[in-house]
Amino acid sequence: MDAKQIGEMVDDAVLAFALGDEIEARDLLNNVLSSAPSNLEALRAISEVSLSLDQVHEAESFCRQALQVDPKDLASLVSLARILVKKGDKDGAEEATSAARILGWKEELKDDESDSL
Repeated sequence: MDAKQIGEMVDDAVLAFALGDEIEARDLLNNVLSSAPSNLEALRAISEVSLSLDQVHEAESFCRQALQVDPKDLASLVSLARILVKKGDKDGAEEATSAARILGWKEELKDDESDSL
């Protein structure tokens, strides 16, 4: 599967999820991940799909895999906080929220510096 096909399949999965077909979305994303196990977009998406299906442990696992690919991925940090809240891990959720907030501030500062140049 080439990069274009992977991108199209992730897009199809996101559309299926948006239309309420979590099972189709999960199947498409599992297909992508069998060919490209460190595809950040697929890992993010399957984490959200898993959370929607109340598969909290799977959602957390996929989210942590996404953070291994990119530890500074704001979307994955926010997702992790939501997953940990649902899991009942208050301390972990606070830690993930704090990390996301700090990362968000850093991105804002970087954007402000770029705007002033």
